[in-house]
Formats: sequence, structure tokens, C-alpha cells
Amino acid sequence: MAFQEKYTIAPKLLPSGTKRRSGRMLGPVKFIVAHDTGNPGSSARMNVNYYISTANGQSASAHLFVDDKEILECVPAILSKPEKAWHVLYNKPKDNELYGADANDNAIGVEYCYGGNIDDDKAYAKYVWVLAKLCYMYGLDPATSVVGHFFLDPKRKTDPVTGLAHSRRTYERLLKDVVTEFKECTGKPDAPAYIETALSLTATTLVRLNLRNQPSTRGTLVQTLPANNPIRIVSRIDNGEPVNNNRVWYKDSNGNYCWSGGITLDAATVTVAPPAPFVKAPGDGSVNSGGAPLAVYKPDQKCVDFIKSHEGFKLKAYQDSAGIWTIGYGSILYEDQSKVKPGDQITPDRAEALLAMEVEEKSETVKRMIQNPQLNQNQFDALVSFAYNVGTEALRGSTLLRRVNADPTDPSIREAFLMWNKAHVDGKLVEIDGLTKRRDEEADLYFS
Repeated sequence: MAFQEKYTIAPKLLPSGTKRRSGRMLGPVKFIVAHDTGNPGSSARMNVNYYISTANGQSASAHLFVDDKEILECVPAILSKPEKAWHVLYNKPKDNELYGADANDNAIGVEYCYGGNIDDDKAYAKYVWVLAKLCYMYGLDPATSVVGHFFLDPKRKTDPVTGLAHSRRTYERLLKDVVTEFKECTGKPDAPAYIETALSLTATTLVRLNLRNQPSTRGTLVQTLPANNPIRIVSRIDNGEPVNNNRVWYKDSNGNYCWSGGITLDAATVTVAPPAPFVKAPGDGSVNSGGAPLAVYKPDQKCVDFIKSHEGFKLKAYQDSAGIWTIGYGSILYEDQSKVKPGDQITPDRAEALLAMEVEEKSETVKRMIQNPQLNQNQFDALVSFAYNVGTEALRGSTLLRRVNADPTDPSIREAFLMWNKAHVDGKLVEIDGLTKRRDEEADLYFS
């Protein structure tokens, strides 16, 4: 079984016998660590050149850097016998818990370059391919052998979540894409067993909508429907490719598939279930003005209005503090997952639809993260606003979520909100006044 060589890996080695490259051999490769540079706009070559110029500066390095134009190996990993790189602190126990080894001794570190003039889509494709190739080379299971740096060092690191979020991708999607890439490059693609439920509904497209031959963005594009176009739905697929963490797709009467976020089901055809009864938990005091613990976690209009007040509405595309093209109420992607571009404009109605879609998707993911069933409406709304702003993967690995799940009344939760008031500006992590204000008000909402 061969592995498809889609891209070229070029050597640009650090000087051996230095702090960044000791020349010591790596032990048996047991896993792969996914990193990002944390420096938007810095290319693979720029990062490797910096490492070369500071070879004796500190014991910090990685094996490979990947951007949209090239894949550079600066510490041997693929092109020659692998050596150690210093990419995860030794005093972090998670790598030993997961794989029985320290990352520096038994893992390859791969850095993702993003932002600035880098084409994130091309860089991501190369990044996924390299991770899959490493799994193939070292006989690793691609479904379990790739781990993010943030997962091993959650109090200090956010990579590769930060880099992936720059193009609205998630860590979960990365892991799934590595598995898919591995199967494609080894000639063993799996045909997923989709969970399909027969329906008979009519719907209307919210925007221009792509129809594909399978419930996945990798499927062949069959047709693109205009906005406000009627469509006949014959079945629902509950385990299609997740888009913004929403796996639901629909099949039309011609046998083509569309993602559920791009349509609205016509009210006359939808059967609305009665609201679930609230069963009060034993010992529930319901002392907060936010109300009793929720039986069903769902954002309310107050949550949407709160997010709108902080995001603001922009008719024309603009660059946010991180340099990402944004439009409407903080949207960086449209319904079909295409990116916002310079010069784009949006109508208020479409901006509202994008906002509602993303709030719903974020809330579904937040709901799955909550282990403590005693949250009230205000607490849930505050977490959804936080996830809308920083991303669900950032919430997943955060001190904030850990404290909420341990004790939702813990006063230190306010401090955990305020940890997230910084952003990368010109390659530096700096406090942003607007983020400080938002985190303060989210904490106020949570404890109200």
C-alpha cells in the first residue's frame, strides 16, 4: 500500500548540535503533535530562518513548518532518520497519560502557518496531508494519533485552535480531515453509513445554496440554487459532514444533498413538538435571577441581542483586529462556507440569518460540553456568547469550562472569562479594550 505524494517536502535543516536541534535520535514515534505558529502572516521559510538565526537561543523547535507554498523540514522527521525537537514541555503529564511517552522523545511536531498573505485553504490542505503522511510512515492510527498542543498544555497554549479558527475551522474538523486524507491517500476511502430519515417537507433556500451528490462538502457539486428558491425535501441525514459543528443535511427530490444551515423549513410543513416539561432537580434553590436550571439548553432572544450589541453590524466587509475579513454581525463565512472577501456587502436580513444560524450551531456544541445540569438561562447565554466570539474549541479547552462544570457558582468563573481579553495584533498578543468590556459583561450576565 503506497501513500499518494501530493506535495513536496523540502529540507532546510537547523544547525546540528545546537539548542534548537541537538542531533539526538528520536525514540519510536508514538504520536504526532499539531501546532500553529501563533504568528499570523509568518511563512514556513520565515519561521525556519528565524530558528536558524537563533539556533543557540533556546531549546524550542519543531520538525516541520507548513504554509500555502511549501513544506519545510527543519529537524529530521520524514526525509531522514527522525531526531528530537523541543515542542512540548517535559513537565506536562498529558502526553504520558495518553501515549505513555513524552512528546519530545517520541512525537513529531508540525507547525501550521496562517494569516496575512498566506492562503489558509492551501496551507490547511498541506497541513492535513503532512499529518496523514506521518501517520502512514510510522504505522499510526490517524483517528487517535494526532493531538493538539493545547490539549497537552491547556493552561499555556491554544494551538492549533487559534490558527484553525482564523479560517473558521475547528480542531474537531482537523482530526476528521486527517482520517479522510489518510484513507484517500492510501486508496481506502470509507463509504459512510449515513443515518437517514424519510420526510416529506418543503423548504426555502436562505442564500445561494450548493447541492452535492453526498452529504459532504467533498461531494461533487451538482447544482447551485439561488436564494429564496423552493426545494422539496425527502429525507434528513443526521450524520453528514459537520459544517460549523452541524452534521444535519437534507436530500431533495432529485437525490441531491444540501447542508441544513442553508435552508429554512417552511412553517406549514413542520410539526412542532410541545415544549419539554421542566423537572426540578433535587435540592434546586433557583436563587439566581437568571431563572431555574434549564431542562432544555437553548439560547433565547436576549442571547442573540447581547451578541449583536457586541459584534455590531457592518454592511461592508472589514478586517477585524486579527486581520480577518468580516461582515454583518461578526461573520467570516457565508452559508456555503465561502470566505468573506474585500468589497463584499450584505443585507440586514441575510446578516440576521447568518447570525441566527451560527448562534444555533454554537449553542448545540456548547450544550454538549456542559456536564453540570444546573445552569440557568443567563449562564448558558453567557457561554454561547463567549463561544460565538472566541470559538467552541477555545471554550472546550478553557479554564472557564472546567470551572463551570466543576461548580457553576464558583466566583472565580469571572476571572476565567477575563483570561480571554487578548488577540494577536501585528504578531503580538495584546489586550483589547473591546474584548475586556465584552468579557466583563459576559461575566455580569453569567452571574445575574
